[in-house]
Amino acid sequence: MKTLTKKIQALMLCGFLCASGASVASANFQTVGHQVTVRVPEILSITADTTAFTLTFSDFANGSQSDTKTVVYSVMSNDMRQADGDAALNANLDFLYDRVDIRGQVGSYTKVAGNTSLAAASANYVSITDTNTTLAKKANTDAGTDGTTLKGTIPITYKAVAQGDVPSGDQTHFLFITLTTR
Repeated sequence: MKTLTKKIQALMLCGFLCASGASVASANFQTVGHQVTVRVPEILSITADTTAFTLTFSDFANGSQSDTKTVVYSVMSNDMRQADGDAALNANLDFLYDRVDIRGQVGSYTKVAGNTSLAAASANYVSITDTNTTLAKKANTDAGTDGTTLKGTIPITYKAVAQGDVPSGDQTHFLFITLTTR
């Protein structure tokens, strides 16, 4: 009786498997499928090797220049859409200094990765005002690429120039450096 019950159970299982579309002879593996999405977020980043610095004059007379300070910026973007030659790095002050002109000069870009780079907008020092001033432009997109990825470092050297006789004391303002993709 036990053998008959086991045979009936085996036949019922076989019938169930056949009815469900499974083949007893091909039931040695199963496969499951997945939809896989790989997501890369838009990256736009600029950091500096210092948060604050002081430019010091040795003279107070009109035309005097301060010492210089070089700040190295690390820049990264995977969406540099502007054309070569368009603005990529801008500077501005929160408001102007009294009788003092702040100037910046861009050094050589060092590429770490990516298919584009940055170049100075001017070979000379550029006056930085309270409106956007272009310091560096997108440049040298690698041939045969879309030129949208950027990763590297770029130094900017700053100095102050007296625009009249300046009184003693400190003037503290904010300097903003902006990496832009348009």
